[in-house]
Amino acid sequence: MRKPMKAVAIAAAATMILPVGACGGARTGIGAGSDGKGQVSVGISMPEQQLERWQIDGANLKKQLESYGYKVTLQYADGKTDLQSSQIQNMANQGANYMVIASIDGTATGAAAEQAQSNGAKIIAYDRLIMNTNAVDYYTTFSLTEVGRQQGEYIERKLGLKDGKKGPFNVELMSGSPADNNAKYYYEGAWSVLEPYFKSGVLQSKSGKVPKSLNDWQSIGIDDWDRQKGQAEMENRINSFYNNGTHLDAVLAPNDAIALGTVNAVEGAGWNYFPVITGQDAEKANVRAIIEGKQSMTVYKDTRQLAKATAQLIKQLVDGRKPDLKDTFDNGKKKVPSALLMPVSVDKDNAKKELVDSGYITAKDAGL
Repeated sequence: MRKPMKAVAIAAAATMILPVGACGGARTGIGAGSDGKGQVSVGISMPEQQLERWQIDGANLKKQLESYGYKVTLQYADGKTDLQSSQIQNMANQGANYMVIASIDGTATGAAAEQAQSNGAKIIAYDRLIMNTNAVDYYTTFSLTEVGRQQGEYIERKLGLKDGKKGPFNVELMSGSPADNNAKYYYEGAWSVLEPYFKSGVLQSKSGKVPKSLNDWQSIGIDDWDRQKGQAEMENRINSFYNNGTHLDAVLAPNDAIALGTVNAVEGAGWNYFPVITGQDAEKANVRAIIEGKQSMTVYKDTRQLAKATAQLIKQLVDGRKPDLKDTFDNGKKKVPSALLMPVSVDKDNAKKELVDSGYITAKDAGL
């Protein structure tokens, strides 16, 4: 699969979608891209509401699109692929001109996307690419490779690996859901930093759960990026390999849900320390855990900017303009024009500046 091209900075993300000229076709313009009454209809399919980030994503995107005067239907699929497919099909049948889909399973969503496209809708994959189908017109996301790279570099810095410390250090690795294509890119970024240290023996894993190759990343994937499943996995590793006083130095936790599960597992073990624990999404409970010294860092993806970039892309299509997107992702069937945004590494030192001062969360929510 083709790797993503270089990502643009988040500050430029909202303005990166620039018109380069009108494009023809039956679905462009307010009249042709509307419900027949002059109003554009947009369907949004989010995977679930249990993770705080999807609630925020959905609300921000709906608000942005409604600010343009569009009719917006937002639905959450409760983590069920069949329900998501049904919701997508129903919104398409009800006349959605544009479908924004954040897939639970990028492959399973393909058939529903194909039906929506056959009904005339433009398909925008949101945050997670829809795989192995031609029924995806655009893709908006953060650079997941950069997310993994920032987590790997944080572990590298905190363990003093660049300063020549030899360890060996005990590090446990986890990745995202095996059904989510994003998790592959995430792990690729983290592994690009950590692999040399595992090869040299500076890093090791007592559980032995280190993928034999990059293509084996699913062997350490946590289904659904789920907190409880991540916690159960870490409890098992702690009980099996670290209950004799062996020191655990760091945990590569792919997102904040799994990071919080890891914190819970460490607390349950009764240790008097926390290893370096990474995360992703800057959820409120995790930011508080960072301030309290339990979780070490998270990777902040300002979903307000992703929502803005996605809404602006749709507006340009409605207005009959072709978005100028310089990046592409290969989904197995086509190279999908893509808007990539850059995430930011956040720990206790810069949490106030990046999260509170920017208005993403309040000081109270952050525990400051």
